[in-house]
Amino acid sequence: IAALAITPGSRVADLGAGGGYFTWYLADAVGPQGKVFAVEIDETALDIITKGIKARSSTNVIPIRAEPGNAKLPEPVNLVFSCDTYHHMTDRVAYFQKLALSLTTNGRVAILDFHPHGFFSGLLGHGTAKEDVRREMEAAGYRHEGDFNVVDSQHFQVFARKQS
Repeated sequence: IAALAITPGSRVADLGAGGGYFTWYLADAVGPQGKVFAVEIDETALDIITKGIKARSSTNVIPIRAEPGNAKLPEPVNLVFSCDTYHHMTDRVAYFQKLALSLTTNGRVAILDFHPHGFFSGLLGHGTAKEDVRREMEAAGYRHEGDFNVVDSQHFQVFARKQS
């Protein structure tokens, strides 16, 4: 999270938030004036996040019930953060082309996903090659901004909207 240099007051979408592991770190980063949209298609995961909001008396996390092809973000965000979700998505180029409309002018997309090798990610299909993510994101209208090497089993890339 620190590597993303999120400024207080930012609006961030935690795409594929699951039970909210990163949601709470993102909420700390944006501070009380910012917003984190915990975007999830799974109702059980959203229930866990909603309980977390109540338990923490959080005012800056908003759960969003998304659809597989639509994040349903209610306003533009500065950052879309996605951890271990990319490989579950279908028609990723079209999805991220549409998602660009929900980014601010200088909005970024951060994608963490498993390398497609090893037992879990390779055999079970829970991963996407770093090069495939980059190629698909560029096809969707983004430019590669950088990489972070934080976990051996995963790649972490950041993309920005191409300016016309």
